[in-house]
Amino acid sequence: MFFESFLLNLSVLVILIFALIFDYITKFFSYWYVRHVPYKTSVPFFGSDYHRVLGIRNSTQDVNTLYNQYPKEKFVGRVKSRIPDLIVKDPDSIKRMLSTDFANFHSRGLSLDKSQDVCLRDNLFYADGEKWTLLREGYESLLRNVNCELESLSDCLPGTNGDVNAQEILSKVLDKVFEDLLLGNAGGSVVKNLRSVAQRRTIIERFKTYLKNVFPSLYVTFGLTTLFGEPSTKTKSEIEKSVLLSKIKNLGNVYQLGIKEKNKKRSDVEFAFSVVASFITEGYIPCLNALTAFLYELALNSQVQERCRNSVSKDNREEYLDVAVKEILRLHPPYSIISRQCMKTYHPEGGMLIDRKVTINVPVEALHRDEEHYVNAEVFNPDRFLDDKGASKHCYAYLPFGAGPRKCIGEQLALNIIKNVSRAILKKFNIEPCDKTPSNLTMADHNFARVVDRDIWLRFQPRV
Repeated sequence: MFFESFLLNLSVLVILIFALIFDYITKFFSYWYVRHVPYKTSVPFFGSDYHRVLGIRNSTQDVNTLYNQYPKEKFVGRVKSRIPDLIVKDPDSIKRMLSTDFANFHSRGLSLDKSQDVCLRDNLFYADGEKWTLLREGYESLLRNVNCELESLSDCLPGTNGDVNAQEILSKVLDKVFEDLLLGNAGGSVVKNLRSVAQRRTIIERFKTYLKNVFPSLYVTFGLTTLFGEPSTKTKSEIEKSVLLSKIKNLGNVYQLGIKEKNKKRSDVEFAFSVVASFITEGYIPCLNALTAFLYELALNSQVQERCRNSVSKDNREEYLDVAVKEILRLHPPYSIISRQCMKTYHPEGGMLIDRKVTINVPVEALHRDEEHYVNAEVFNPDRFLDDKGASKHCYAYLPFGAGPRKCIGEQLALNIIKNVSRAILKKFNIEPCDKTPSNLTMADHNFARVVDRDIWLRFQPRV
C-alpha cells in the first residue's frame, strides 16, 4: 500500500524497518520468562549484558551477582546480545551437561578454529568436532613425554632478598620451566616474548578480545589477531631446534595432531609454534596467577606457610602442600566460568527444554565461594580438604580444571609445576607481607581466564 506523499511513504518504510530490526533484536527477550526461569531484564542491542558492555561489571562479576541474587534457584537466565544464556547453579545439572550428556554440550560455540590467527585455529581450547578429537589425541601424546623437573630453579633466583614484585620473580622461574619443557637446549627468548604478549592488556587488545568473546564471527571475518600472529624468522629458527618439534616429528606429521584441513598446508614448525602459544596462554599464565595468589596467601598465613614447608604425606593422605594448592585453586580458580553451547534441543527428564545454540555457563568461582558447598567459603583454609568438614560433598562443586571429556588436559602438569615451584621457593625463603603488599587480592577477566589485577609485592627473606 502506497500513499501519494513521498514523505509519508518514507516514514512508513522507516517505521517498518525499525519494527523489523526491533523484533529481530528482542526476539528472545521473553525466552526465560515462558520457561519460568528467573532472569535478568534485557534492553535492546545489549540484552542482559549491558553492565559488562558499559564497563560497570566484568563477566565474572555479572555471573556471580546473578548467582547470589537467586540463592534457591538451580538456573538463572539472561540474554547475551540477543542469544539466550543460562547460568547453571545445580551441581547435578552441571554433571549431566559436562559429562553424562556431553554430546549435547561438546562445543564452546566460538568457531575460532576458522580464524586466521595461527595460535587460535590450532588451539585445543577453541577446537570443535573431529578437529578437537584429533588435537586432543595429539596433545595427550605430547604430554605423556613431558618431564617437569626443576633442577636449575636456584639459578633463577640469584640475589633475591627483601621486598620484591612476586610476579617478576615467578616469571623468571616459569620462563625457565617452560623453556626447558618446550625448547630444551634451544633456549632463546620465545617463551619470554610470547608470555609478554599474552599479558598485554591495552585498550585495543581488550576491544579485540571483547569481539573474540562476544562476536567471534566478526573476529574471524575481519581476520583479527589478539595474540601472536605469524612467528618471526628468529622464532622459527629457535623452534626448529626445539625439543617440542622433535617430539612432534617422532609422532609422525601434523596430521596426527589434528591438522587435517583441505587446501591448507601447515608446516611442522608453524604447528609447533601454535602448541607453544597454547602452553603459554592455557598453561603458563594460569600457573603464574595461581602461584602469585598462593604466595600472597602464604605470606598472610605464616602457620599455613610453615606447614606447607614441612609438608609430608601422612596416613596415605595428601601432603599439606597438596591441599593448600587445592584450596588456592578453589578460592582463585584459573577460569571463573565454563561455557558450552547446546548443539541440539536438550530436554532432560524432569528438566526444562533448552534449544539449540543456547549457551550454558557454569559459574566456577561462584560455586567455589558458595556457603552451601563450603564453610566460611571466603576464607583461605587448606584444612577443609583434610577433614572434609569444610569442603563440599559434591565433586561437581569443585571445578578448577573443568569436568567431563573437555576437562583441562594439562591438569597434572599444571599441578606439578605449581607444587614444585612452591616447594622450591619455600625451601629457600620465608615469605612475609611488606609495606607495599595490598590488603586484598583483586582479580580481573582476561582472555576467558582470571588474572591478578595488580602487582603483588612481598618480602622474601632467605632462610639460613
